[in-house]
Amino acid sequence: MKMSIIATRGTHTALVNLFTTVMAAALSEMSVRVLLRDEAVYRLTRERVSKIALPEMYGNDKATILMRLQETGLTDLKALIRDAKKQGDVRIFACTSSMAILGTAEEDLIEEIDEPRGLTSFLLDEMSESDIVLSF
Repeated sequence: MKMSIIATRGTHTALVNLFTTVMAAALSEMSVRVLLRDEAVYRLTRERVSKIALPEMYGNDKATILMRLQETGLTDLKALIRDAKKQGDVRIFACTSSMAILGTAEEDLIEEIDEPRGLTSFLLDEMSESDIVLSF
């Protein structure tokens, strides 16, 4: 079984949700392909991956939510991505058009991203063969 995901949101909790879903799918013996776009590409660069950006809607609860993320070991996105990839057949791509718009070069991306890939290529090669398609 194969799952393809297009992820655009870049808040810390959105990325935690994304990669815990990837991990669960891989543990369920699914092949998982992820195309990161827009905010997700922006956040998963060497410069920004360690910065924890929580959604504004959390308001005054941001400190409490950050503490809970720390308690559950969910503050290190790179470690979470590595753990998800260790569970099985997981490949992660950065959208080339998003990279161009953001001015992001391949060497700016964290090493856990497999490679840049165009949206059309992802749609034709990955999503067309998928049993499950998600968007984050």
